[in-house]
Amino acid sequence: MVFIDLTRSFPEPACTYPGDGVPECRSSLRDGYRVSVLVASSHSGTHIDSPAHYIEDGMTIDQIPPETFIGPVTIIDLGCRRSAIRPEGIRSGIGSERLIIKTGYSEKTSFDPEYACLDQDAADLVAASGIRVIGIDTPSIEAYDGTGDVHRRILGAGIPVIEYLDLSGVSAGDYYMIALPLKIRDGDGAPARVIVRKEDV
Repeated sequence: MVFIDLTRSFPEPACTYPGDGVPECRSSLRDGYRVSVLVASSHSGTHIDSPAHYIEDGMTIDQIPPETFIGPVTIIDLGCRRSAIRPEGIRSGIGSERLIIKTGYSEKTSFDPEYACLDQDAADLVAASGIRVIGIDTPSIEAYDGTGDVHRRILGAGIPVIEYLDLSGVSAGDYYMIALPLKIRDGDGAPARVIVRKEDV
């Protein structure tokens, strides 16, 4: 059983979303062993937004059932794009329980604000779709200059969002996903390890 890791390595300071804390991993040796101190935002690197990220009284990351993040997932490939993603761009994956959108951003090694993102109509489609979780390879599912409405539409429907995935090693298709965030008490989000394996044809 071969799994493909969709997680960006930690830390990647150059990829930090402006305004977030810059992630660090500081190691020290003492008494023959090594210990590292990790410094990170709850939205550093590959991470999952819980509804509480934007929704007052929304589910926190520790309240989301783990099975939300485990099971069949469909990956759709939109090619290398920077423009807003409209409903027709994702409609082919809307019947899935879990959906991941590949936009070609995974090759970036520093933050680029001109990334593909959902427009509000696409966010409305997702919110009404019955999808359990949605993911994307960009720093955010919303435009860099967005108002937060895309997040509010999706998170307000109780749908967690996985952001900053590394999709360079996968193609479009059906997979089985395991995506587990850190269990941060009352967390608005958390870094996560996300892996998939190809579903049997």
